[in-house]
Amino acid sequence: MNLLFSTIIICSLLNGALADSFNFEHIGESPENSDVSTSKGVGYSITFTNNWTQENHPFRYPPSDPHWSRFVYASHSSAYVMWQDGGTATKGIENVAEFGSISALQSEIEGQQTAGNVLDDVVGNGIGNASQGATSTTGDNLCVDASHPYVSGISMIAPSPDWFTGVYNLPLSDESTMTW
Repeated sequence: MNLLFSTIIICSLLNGALADSFNFEHIGESPENSDVSTSKGVGYSITFTNNWTQENHPFRYPPSDPHWSRFVYASHSSAYVMWQDGGTATKGIENVAEFGSISALQSEIEGQQTAGNVLDDVVGNGIGNASQGATSTTGDNLCVDASHPYVSGISMIAPSPDWFTGVYNLPLSDESTMTW
């Protein structure tokens, strides 16, 4: 598999309890408008940058120990839905939201890999102190290909009443040019 190394920065834009939008920005050595065809598989490194602070989000900000659980990301086809706004949570998603535990979600993802719906998954470190600019990075690159062009990810926000944030069904390809 040919790999293009790029980076996605996913920034949390929390308003109250649950993120309802996200930003991602291109950084790194590769061109912003790639000429790499979607017929080739590519890999992305992922960095999450914290913007959830008392100053930025004073409503219901926890009085002590704000932090993030480990982050789980998967590249997948349209046949897989890790989570979505208004959807029913799987046990894996429920465990992330309630406890920050990722093991059940990883098992669900493994089952979807066996079914051919998920190509790859990576885990980013948790953020123990949710200070402005604190980051979580994945140790490995997340691979995508033409059959698995979407990325979804999730992390628990704590301490909280089941708050989490993430991204779902983010297309990494440009359908109009058939490039990454």
